[in-house]
Order: sequence, then C-alpha cells, then structure tokens
Amino acid sequence: MDMVPGQVVRGRQNPLHWKFSERLKHARREKNVTADNLSVAAGVSNSAVSHLEAGARLPRLPTLERIANALQVSPGWLAFGADAEFEPFDGPRCALLAERLRAARNERGWSLRELDRQAGVAVGASRSFEAGGMPTLDTLELVAKALHVSAAWLAFGVGANPLKR
Repeated sequence: MDMVPGQVVRGRQNPLHWKFSERLKHARREKNVTADNLSVAAGVSNSAVSHLEAGARLPRLPTLERIANALQVSPGWLAFGADAEFEPFDGPRCALLAERLRAARNERGWSLRELDRQAGVAVGASRSFEAGGMPTLDTLELVAKALHVSAAWLAFGVGANPLKR
C-alpha cells in the first residue's frame, strides 16, 4: 500500500511544520509578492522558493528567517504556525538558538548525548546546534518536543520563555 506524502500515521499528530509550505504560499500571495521578488528580497534562489512552496524541501532556520523578514511575517508563524505578530529584529533571531538550546538542556539536566537520544536525532546533532549549526524545521521540532519547549521559542525566541518562572 502506497502512502500519500504527509498522510497522518494512525496515533501520531502531524508535526507543526507540516503546513509550512501552505503558510508560505498564503503569505506570499497575501503580500502580493511574486516568487521571483521573494527570492531576491530573501537572498535565496528562485528554485529554493519553488521547492519550499511545493513542500519538496524544508529550510534551515536562517533561510526561513530571511523569507519571513522579506514577507514581514513572524518566523515562528511561518515555520510552526505559532500565534505571533511580525516584529522587526536586528540580526537573525535564530543566532541565539545555541544559547536557548543549552539553557533548556541544562534545565533538564541532560547531556548532549541524552538530548540526541530523547529527541531521536543523529548522535552529535545537539552538539552541532550548540556550536552554531542550524537545523531544518523537522529536526528542530523533534528537539523542542523532547525538551518540552515551544519550537518557535527555541528557534526564534518567539513567545514566552518557558525557562523563566
């Protein structure tokens, strides 16, 4: 039996990034921006915009953030459907991912290897992210879920800080 891409597997909720391509198309059309103009404004290739809108690829966080800024939408909304307004920000929000990830991991008392295991990601992935590497949306969401934090907060600092009590 062939599975349709994106089909819901029984007992599992679709990931938050699942409708990213739909949100991207919607935002681009609502802003009346062509794919060509978006690619220039965001500094990505024209084919990248096409692949992202078709759902053929997921972007890494810096690419997503450049696209969100070009469309003047919240990167948390574009990536994960988080309820957030666009707010201009100096520099990339995702640059602070390593800091937020380290704080959330330390709050749980986990080693890097334990986080990789809990999230179900490749060994060394968390180490890479804490050293400045940038994950794709799907990997980031697995890590956020394991840490019990919002994916939008972990990636972009959008929403309430779950570590402040």
